[in-house]
Amino acid sequence: MRPLDAVRQFLEREQIQNQAVVCALSGGADSVCLLYCLLKWQKKYQLRISAIHIQHNLRGAESIRDERFCADLCQKFHVSLKIVSVDVQTYQQEHSGCSVETAARECRYQAFCEHAEGLVATAHNASDNLETVIFRLARGTGLKGLCGIPQKRDIYIRPLLKSSRQEIEHFLSEQHLDYITDSSNQQDIYTRNFIRHHITPLLSGICPGSTEKSISMMTDILTEEENFLAFSAKTAYAEHLLPDGTLKDLQNLHPAVQRRCIRIFLESHQVSSNYLNVLTVQKLLQHGGQAEIIRGELTVHVSHHVLFLERKLPDVLPKPLIIGENQIFPGYLVTAELVQKKNFSEFEKIHRIFANSALDYDIIKESAVLHGRTNGLYLKPDGKNHTVSVKKWLQTQPVSLRNSLHCLSDASGLVWVQNLGVSCRACVTEHTQNMLILHVHTANTECTSDYHISDVY
Repeated sequence: MRPLDAVRQFLEREQIQNQAVVCALSGGADSVCLLYCLLKWQKKYQLRISAIHIQHNLRGAESIRDERFCADLCQKFHVSLKIVSVDVQTYQQEHSGCSVETAARECRYQAFCEHAEGLVATAHNASDNLETVIFRLARGTGLKGLCGIPQKRDIYIRPLLKSSRQEIEHFLSEQHLDYITDSSNQQDIYTRNFIRHHITPLLSGICPGSTEKSISMMTDILTEEENFLAFSAKTAYAEHLLPDGTLKDLQNLHPAVQRRCIRIFLESHQVSSNYLNVLTVQKLLQHGGQAEIIRGELTVHVSHHVLFLERKLPDVLPKPLIIGENQIFPGYLVTAELVQKKNFSEFEKIHRIFANSALDYDIIKESAVLHGRTNGLYLKPDGKNHTVSVKKWLQTQPVSLRNSLHCLSDASGLVWVQNLGVSCRACVTEHTQNMLILHVHTANTECTSDYHISDVY
């Protein structure tokens, strides 16, 4: 598509009017063409056009030449220009394993965020889009990757994405506009250049003159389908999300929607949603079980069709229980209150409220230790005739409880587990003289209840 028409259609479709637009200007053919076209439509769409040039400091005298060319061009066009110098080499050193291409891109976009005011127009074209799709296809990608370069993302717009490099250079020749050539574009050591010089010519031999257009049509179609699937996945995620942040019954969803829900779930917990992690979780959905996705740190579980993550137990030091406030987990307090039971009838009035946290203090007072959960914990709760595995019981509880579960033990073993209850051997009876009431609450809230124990005694 002729560049001037491509820019006009883009501005119309995206309804960009009466806005500030900063043109990313390198001095190459694409960015010179973009700046020229934006200025041509400036009055019609009431645009406030300026330019920004990023000095990467990578090519010595050639980099200085580029900067001077951009300054002269903007002076000729009466356009305000901001020049920002970045240190690509230092960035690459600080991010080991990062290529020069990646480091330059990261520095460039960081500079855009910090210095550009308004929309940032970059000069990606249809040929760039073709190269991007080929690169992603070779490396391995999903539907989103095959959508290519988006025409609009956040503050970034790409008005020339429907024009090929050949069409852009032909247009500049028609308008008698000069531009500069980056010598590094001729070096095949960069992946994109290798694709440009060796792969795309082969594809053009199959469909002469229409390769970029064909890929552009494909990416348009796939983008619409990607948007539909993304919307469907967000809807399904919301429907299957439980209040404690877990997901239930994903096993009945279509595999494509399943994978997307898994990605949303992992990313919401700051966990990589790479293909292997998603596949690991997807396999668990059918039969349940668990798998470690970060060695020694993070395990994913599916139990009773509920998906949740479990991080390594924090190192918690057991502490002797004191009357008053106790803390073994950051952000949580256990308030221990000692009360004399005057008569059994008064206790029965409050027993329903404190049933899971009232203990016979005289039985445990000499050696009460507050601690977190450990492997192999079992409790025989008051009122039950069987022993409960704390680990299995936890699978039915909110995920938030798993890594902050408070337990109390004495010399003979476990006597209390938060939310599970009191051991039958430490329960309150009519012979109890002193009761220990335990209440767990967040550190920034007071110990409150419908009844406070001191209101009764």
